[in-house]
Amino acid sequence: MSGSVLSMARPAPTTNGCGGNAALLAKQLSITSNGGAKTTVTPAIVPPKQPQLAAKVIQQSQIVCFDVDSTVICEEGIDELAEYCGKGTEVARVTKEAMGGAMTFQDALKIRLNIIRPSQQQVLDFIRERPSTLSKNVKRFVAQLKADGKQVYLISGGFDCLIAPVATELGIPLAHVYANKMLFDYQGAYDSFDITQPTSRSGGKAEAVAMIKQQHADDALITMLGDGATDLEAVPPANYFIGFGGNVVRPEVYRRAQYYVTDFEQLMGGQ
Repeated sequence: MSGSVLSMARPAPTTNGCGGNAALLAKQLSITSNGGAKTTVTPAIVPPKQPQLAAKVIQQSQIVCFDVDSTVICEEGIDELAEYCGKGTEVARVTKEAMGGAMTFQDALKIRLNIIRPSQQQVLDFIRERPSTLSKNVKRFVAQLKADGKQVYLISGGFDCLIAPVATELGIPLAHVYANKMLFDYQGAYDSFDITQPTSRSGGKAEAVAMIKQQHADDALITMLGDGATDLEAVPPANYFIGFGGNVVRPEVYRRAQYYVTDFEQLMGGQ
């Protein structure tokens, strides 16, 4: 029999933003000799796109969905877990291949987890020793959304056991978290992950938004916020997408997004 570690707590995430993470902020957009672009740029050199209109989109939305890794939090959870377990380099190679389209999202997830093979105890230790860092102003922004009566969801290709403490810190019900689930055997050894979760496969965030949409009025407006292409591709069924580049900027997402912000305060309408 397999079990998850969703209910296992970890210290509250750090809330002072990601300004101290020099490794994230030091990356710059660089054009290669064949015209291709690297995947990240320094947030400081990227201007927001229509932030005032993006704030109006938020005001008009009844449901706001957030990506988690590099959006709500500064880190990429699976990369941090891999590094903690001494498998960072191997997992980074697979991640790079996956981003190049060499494999499906689910295959990449399976390969990376089979490399890491974290035990239940390792996950518990990681949760305790490496609490996530909340992005600058995200806690205030979520509090404002809730005060305005909006429904807030987290949709992630990461793992619920790592995201649950973040949701709790932000006051988001765990029932509003759509994420993957690691499974362990009765001795606490890594077994597999739940392939029935929509976020475990390509197109999963759009599928999760569709599931959320079914729980609300047909005319409810849904906005998705995130840093990645999978977030942008959640429209439709989401009505709007707002790109977020406060931690890392994906040039393709920046180019394709109609709205783009680098600080959640830009969406708060001066509040």
